[in-house]
Amino acid sequence: MKKVLSILMMVVFAISAIAKDKGLAYDISGVSSGNDGTYMVKVYVYEKKPSDALLKAAAVHGVVFRGFSGTQSRVTQKALTQPDEEAQHADFFEAFFKEDGGCQNFAEVVVGSYETVKMKKGYKTGAIINVNRSALRKHLEQAGVIKKLGSIF
Repeated sequence: MKKVLSILMMVVFAISAIAKDKGLAYDISGVSSGNDGTYMVKVYVYEKKPSDALLKAAAVHGVVFRGFSGTQSRVTQKALTQPDEEAQHADFFEAFFKEDGGCQNFAEVVVGSYETVKMKKGYKTGAIINVNRSALRKHLEQAGVIKKLGSIF
């Protein structure tokens, strides 16, 4: 029984390690709705070295694929698209989410909100990010990644 349990734990650990390596590890929560057409989100990225580009990419990724909610602010927003869209348009999103990719144009770090915590295996970097949802949605619609709002009717 102990062998089965230890093997099961190793498998779970291996799967979680593989899943973490495949994508960016981050947490996202809503801060406020921001100005018209923007979201203000708090993002924490877990990486080996801190980077503003990773914070921006995580914020945009969260808005597009995860959505977010805020326990204190009570700001909640559904994702712009379904998670399976990332696999369907892999070529577009691979280039879009690179460190110097197009996603950087839709996010801005709020001055004075940047924080970094040293952890055992890297850094936990956080900031409040202002994401231009309107421009982002328009860009994704023009690229054919998501459907226009009017196409439903």
